[in-house]
Amino acid sequence: MAETMTSAQVRESFIKFFESKGHLFVRSSPVVPHDDPTLMFTNAGMNQFKAIFLGDNPKGWKRVCNSQKCLRVSGKHNDLDVVGRDNYHHTFFEMLGNWSFGDYYKKEAIAWAWELLTEVWKLPKERLFATVYEDDDEAWQIWKDVSGLPDDRIMRFGAHSNFWEMGDTGPCGPCSEIHYDRGDIATQAETFKDPIKGVNGENDRYIEIWNNVFMQYERLSDGSLVPLKAKNVDTGMGFERICAILQGKTSNYDTDVFTPIISKVAELSGVPYNDGVDGTPHRVIADHLRALSFAIADGALPSNEGRGYVLRRILRRASRFARLLGQKEAFIYKLVQVLADTMGDAFPEIRERKDFVANVIKSEEESFIRTLDAGLERFETISADLKKGEKIPGDKVFLLYDTYGFPPDLTGILAEEKGLLIDEEGYEKCMQEQKDRARANMKKGINTMGSEGWTEYAVGSTQFVGYEADTAKVKVLRFREDKGILSIVLDTTPFYAEMGGQVGDKGLLQAEGLDIAIFDTIRVNDTIVHRGKVTKGEANKDTMSVEFVAKVDMRLRDDIRANHSATHLLQAALRQVLGSHVAQQGSRVEPGFLRFDFSHFQAMTKEEIQQVEDIVNDKIRATLPVNTDVMDVDAAKASGAMALFGEKYGEEVRVVKMGACGEEFSKELCGGLHVKNTGAIGMFKIVSEASVSSGVRRIEALTGRGAMALFRLEDSVLTVLRDKLRAKNDAIVERFELTLENARKLEKELADAKLEIAASAAAELLKNPEQVGEAKLYIRDTKAPDDGFKTLLDGIAQKIADDEVVVLGNVCGKAGSIAVLVGKALQKKGVKAGDLVKELAAYANGRGGGRPDRAQAGTREVEKVSGAIQHATEIVKTKLGV
Repeated sequence: MAETMTSAQVRESFIKFFESKGHLFVRSSPVVPHDDPTLMFTNAGMNQFKAIFLGDNPKGWKRVCNSQKCLRVSGKHNDLDVVGRDNYHHTFFEMLGNWSFGDYYKKEAIAWAWELLTEVWKLPKERLFATVYEDDDEAWQIWKDVSGLPDDRIMRFGAHSNFWEMGDTGPCGPCSEIHYDRGDIATQAETFKDPIKGVNGENDRYIEIWNNVFMQYERLSDGSLVPLKAKNVDTGMGFERICAILQGKTSNYDTDVFTPIISKVAELSGVPYNDGVDGTPHRVIADHLRALSFAIADGALPSNEGRGYVLRRILRRASRFARLLGQKEAFIYKLVQVLADTMGDAFPEIRERKDFVANVIKSEEESFIRTLDAGLERFETISADLKKGEKIPGDKVFLLYDTYGFPPDLTGILAEEKGLLIDEEGYEKCMQEQKDRARANMKKGINTMGSEGWTEYAVGSTQFVGYEADTAKVKVLRFREDKGILSIVLDTTPFYAEMGGQVGDKGLLQAEGLDIAIFDTIRVNDTIVHRGKVTKGEANKDTMSVEFVAKVDMRLRDDIRANHSATHLLQAALRQVLGSHVAQQGSRVEPGFLRFDFSHFQAMTKEEIQQVEDIVNDKIRATLPVNTDVMDVDAAKASGAMALFGEKYGEEVRVVKMGACGEEFSKELCGGLHVKNTGAIGMFKIVSEASVSSGVRRIEALTGRGAMALFRLEDSVLTVLRDKLRAKNDAIVERFELTLENARKLEKELADAKLEIAASAAAELLKNPEQVGEAKLYIRDTKAPDDGFKTLLDGIAQKIADDEVVVLGNVCGKAGSIAVLVGKALQKKGVKAGDLVKELAAYANGRGGGRPDRAQAGTREVEKVSGAIQHATEIVKTKLGV
């Protein structure tokens, strides 16, 4: 084996090797995909190249290689609960890959894989195994010719192991995996063919390190296979796994990918690391830190839904393990700097955003620590009424998991300490229901990955001409119809596809006898798709083959451009007022409004909001020129142009500048559409400022026509108030506050009068009690409306003595209520209103509860209320032991 290499050297060696074979190195795309609604996180190196497999390859790439950041924490790739408990499962990992798009195929891919592994990295050939699809004789023979491996170490397997498919339909093909034997060579002969212990078995001795997928088919919806027009190669190598092998380690966590983080965990916690069970917290924290940091750096934030919820779960799991190391305060955020130091060269975004990432993690940790304490209190409440041997209901176990971050095993441990069990089946049912809801809410993407369902005229890519034009003569490359909705790919388009927060254009496609209203333009896996409905004529294979004129709705586009340019001015103004830490975390630019999310850890004051608004309007009135330069991405960043973190930029980018050359007020990398000078924005009005998540604030604002409409609305409201209050503008607030104060006084007087009446009514009810031991018991039927019944209870609460119990059965229409009030002395003797009302309600098939002094239950079976409350005597007797 070659001299031990660092992880950085392994990554560089892989890239350099394939560059020497004519491959172009393409930077990793963000781990948060922005143009694929079917993906929560980027989970494979091929994600960013999906469109190319269909033939949409505008850059003409033939051979590329990269090291892709990946997260696998949802769907079928959900290994979260085992991460840290073994040596090789991870939430975040890197995938080294090389691709051929209709260029080389099996022979070159296999030969280069063998060359890199055995000649460059000098892995011992006696430890390597190749697997091929069971009937792929071509791949088997290439391996035989290239490697010289014995026949029985070029192994054939079925579709489960060696036929790769993107999904139920779409590109697919046989694959060839390379496995490495990490065990004792002396026992290799007797183990490698074993279906359990051997290659492709359930063990970590024979570990898969590289998969070469030969994409040569398309799977149709009927299950059949048809050959692709071009044969492609898609490979993926687990970076952490190959580092472990090249560094002579049996665990990925023992490589320099993880050891700096694990060492820092041990140093800060004071708990030494070992590779056994006691080291699980160190491994979990090291893995989860990477997942959280890269996801946040690429634009995702912890929240209660979607990918944000997944991040919150990861962070809470890490935080729980930090607590096992004795850490009761925020801890994970202290490790971000180590990650930036070790991976910042390969992925500069983690170094550039380390402070923001650390702040988000810290804020989220602190929030969870408070939640964890609240969860323990909630567990005590849930378990308080259960007897030994009883089960905590599944929905309560799920509540503790979903709301407080308690995994079922933690709830099980807490339950066991109290002699309780947990309803695992009920929990699993609730979990499955949540998964079903998540799937139902998942955006359904348009299938651009196969030919089925599409009418295709030509293979090609869409040329966007919308920067210069709002109309164009165009031809359809392909289209499909789904329930009356057309999805259309054009050779040329003036329509802007939704990207970077800017919504897609709307407009019209027109040909002789056929009009198609375009209601949205979107980007799916880098393919521009126009969504439309026929408003005249019929769309079919013949009518769609002609030349169309594409016309953008310019009224909407002008509003979009004004709002988009305003976001650039807004970000510059925010940085001027709040500080240079402000960075865009997301945006939404529509015709009617703009939304801008930015990093800031406290609410803006009214003065700050006003100051930002004034600055933006000053720049609008100054009619600053807006210019766009196309330049090299590194040169653009070096010039001071701000980049949106999480976006993937090509080698050339558009830099939008607002202001005179050399004195620009704003300079940003942006592919969106903008006004020609800031005066076209008209005016700018902030309508709200609020928190989105930890460390992120959101501003919503209006420009131009939208702002004018708001001013007119507010003016009309002001006119009404002025007329109703009979006051001038400068006196409206004072007059309104006076009117409000008078209304409060009247409301209080009315409430006092009602309470006085209720107290009088209560005095009438509290006569002639039933003596039950030391208690005076009043059982009464009433027929009061809901608000009157509540007022009556308030009156009784004022009158009730320490030794009294009041039970009321109230019927109003089809609703029945049972209320119980208990004096202080009797509460101490075990007579609790909440317990008593539950027992009484059961006799009327009702439900309810409350405090020890006052409780209430409801039922729809009103005919049972009167009889139910008569059981109060025997229950109180039992409670008092009479």
